[in-house]
Amino acid sequence: MKTQGDQPTWSPSAGSDEKEDQEEKEEEDETKTEESVSKNPETEEKTKKTYESFADRLPNIKKVRNKLLYRRLTLIVSVFLLAILIVLYFVSPLSKLGKISVSGNNAVDSQQIIVQSKLEKGKSLWEQFGDRKIYEKKIKRQLPRVKKATISLSGINAFNIKIDEYKVVALESVNDIFHPILENGKILPEEMKAPISGMPVFLNFKDQSIIKNLMNSYNKLPEDLKQNISEIRYAPSNANKELINLHMKDANEVIVNISQLAEKMAYYSKVASQMEKPGIIDMEVGIFSYPFNNEAAEESVEESSQAVE
Repeated sequence: MKTQGDQPTWSPSAGSDEKEDQEEKEEEDETKTEESVSKNPETEEKTKKTYESFADRLPNIKKVRNKLLYRRLTLIVSVFLLAILIVLYFVSPLSKLGKISVSGNNAVDSQQIIVQSKLEKGKSLWEQFGDRKIYEKKIKRQLPRVKKATISLSGINAFNIKIDEYKVVALESVNDIFHPILENGKILPEEMKAPISGMPVFLNFKDQSIIKNLMNSYNKLPEDLKQNISEIRYAPSNANKELINLHMKDANEVIVNISQLAEKMAYYSKVASQMEKPGIIDMEVGIFSYPFNNEAAEESVEESSQAVE
């Protein structure tokens, strides 16, 4: 017992043996795991695929990132260049009005239209284009022959003014001087020493409003009737301020009211064809015709449909 008491109660070799046994078991387990993995071809193949797919992804991810970077860079550069181009454009002569052309005009001079428009070369193109309605109204106000003016862009820094003119449909005669009358009833101050062939001459009209009323009715007539009228004379009576006398090219004379001109003249061809010789066709009240010598009436036709039957 003395001998045993001096010696340690545990054996170092035994403890170390246990540790060594445990380590050997762990190594064996790892070896078995590796062997099992190596023995299982499906697991080994999946592992390889996972490794290979991840390896393949790496360059693709880099490409995507590079593309996004290039796109962002391109967008920033494009915006910057666009801003520079806009600034350069507004500084350059291209943003200034350089040329003005006129089209569609026949009676009105092109240079006169440009002058009356008040458009200015060398000034801002877009500022004047934005105010084009104002310039169009100026043209119409200053030039009575212009029915409509339209300003549009033509080329890089040019305008085109398209003109639609009123037609001259008649002539006013005052002291053997003729003045053009437009289709809207406006009398132009232009003077002509001889009438225009084919246009009726207005006589004895002293009020502009009467001519405008007449033109409203006259424009409703068929073209063949317009061509047959050589002269329209204002001939009011004390009881009727609307009376006019129409001198026709077939030698007849028509008495009719201004407000009933289009309505009554629809019967003219029928009545004239029934007359044996030229005379007067009175359409003031009803429709009657008689010769110029004012003898017994040749025809007495009631107003309405009986006049044509």
